[in-house]
Amino acid sequence: MRILRAFLGVTFVYAGVQKFLDASFLHSGTPGYIGNQLRAFAQGSPIGPVISALAHVAPLTGVAIALIEIAVGIGTLLAIAPITSAAIGLGINLVLFLSATWHVHPYFLGSDSIYAVAWGAYLAGLITARRAELERAAPLPPRHRAIVEQEIARRRFLRGATLVAGSFLLGIAGSVLAGKPPRTSVLGGETPGSPTENGHTPRPNGTRSPHGGGAPTTEPTAPAGTPIARLDSVPVGGAVPFHDPSQGPAVLCRLGTDKVAAYSRVCTHAGCLVDFDPGSGVLFCPCHGAEFDPKRGAQVIGGPAPVPLPAIPVTIDHQTGEVLAKE
Repeated sequence: MRILRAFLGVTFVYAGVQKFLDASFLHSGTPGYIGNQLRAFAQGSPIGPVISALAHVAPLTGVAIALIEIAVGIGTLLAIAPITSAAIGLGINLVLFLSATWHVHPYFLGSDSIYAVAWGAYLAGLITARRAELERAAPLPPRHRAIVEQEIARRRFLRGATLVAGSFLLGIAGSVLAGKPPRTSVLGGETPGSPTENGHTPRPNGTRSPHGGGAPTTEPTAPAGTPIARLDSVPVGGAVPFHDPSQGPAVLCRLGTDKVAAYSRVCTHAGCLVDFDPGSGVLFCPCHGAEFDPKRGAQVIGGPAPVPLPAIPVTIDHQTGEVLAKE
């Protein structure tokens, strides 16, 4: 019981505070936005309509979830309304099991199932201990029993007030420490239209030469796009992350000598960011085990993701050796 109490309490406080510390959690348009996660959770879930409804008020839902998790964690650690805290914790993980990890197979790979079992075992132990406590108090005279019950009620009120105040204080502290959501940027290459290293702005192809003569130049037209990385900086079979202005976090995969592909890194299951495994050559999600094959259009080859990763059009500028994201 003590082991479960410590682990579950600390974990839920951490889970709630972490949401407030994540600057993108409550901000639409960022990869970690709670709205993206809720919409992904709803796909194929037996409680999909409920999750979809919550997605319409995503920021409010996110704040409520974080505060409830903190309150459950504090209540468990300090034994404030322990049975209620355990019941709510069990409910949270049952909801997550029916949504976030519903498509994880086999079921034991999804963490929410074992969390629900842990809360259930802890709740059963608390109920058994409470019954034994009531049996011990039964022989007391009615007057003494009333005094004891009043003192218990007073303590519960004070501890409940402490729980609520502590939850809000931790939430506010996390929000203050989180700062602003991350700004978008492009990995590698210069911002279009910005000065080059020698201080001059590059001129577009087909314009008049700045060195005299009235005739336009006859330079071949180069592919248009935003530079991502130099082709020779990415090994064949390797990948590099970058930030796409429209898709957000993305990854560039070099599939062959002159063959590249780029995809969004936002997992289509729950909005986590996928990573590249150089050993297997697949993109995988560390949250729930989804796997995508970059050689086949990021098709799902494992895990709970319902659809492939969104593709990002890219091309190779053979004149400069750069890979460009098409505009």
